[in-house]
Amino acid sequence: MTSHNENHDNPGIFVRLFDSNAYEVLWLDGHGVIEMATSEESFTGDRITDYLSQQNVESYARDIYSPWGEFEGVAVLRRLTLHESVHYLGRGARICAFLRPKIQAVRFIQGLEKGTNPIEHQIAAEVRIYLHRFDETETDRTTQSGIFRMLEEQLLSITTTK
Repeated sequence: MTSHNENHDNPGIFVRLFDSNAYEVLWLDGHGVIEMATSEESFTGDRITDYLSQQNVESYARDIYSPWGEFEGVAVLRRLTLHESVHYLGRGARICAFLRPKIQAVRFIQGLEKGTNPIEHQIAAEVRIYLHRFDETETDRTTQSGIFRMLEEQLLSITTTK
């Protein structure tokens, strides 16, 4: 999985398969994955900072004290990354991934389909349902870049015509 900032804003497919037959396949962006990790932390009580410290990742955590010196909690001094969120969400799962871009999702499907477990085939079928959405977002981005290029050309022609 790439860790580029562009993945935070661009949508992809989040897949998680637990040890049982419980799984989830969701279409969301990187911010959504980070929000899932944060909400799961508050729901399960497993602190992300504790998990990161086990993985030897510097979490920049700081204890918070009241004006009377009583311990109130821990503040994380930086934002959780997408990569860390996926690892945190996958701590109790057999498979956990945020698939971005489309070619990565296709490879993931092919890997699942080679397996013999019926649940993996079911997940592959669900991931395949979301593949067409990559085309829409990539087309939108291409269209936007074409518009920006046209505007740049117009601006260039205005500034050079004197």
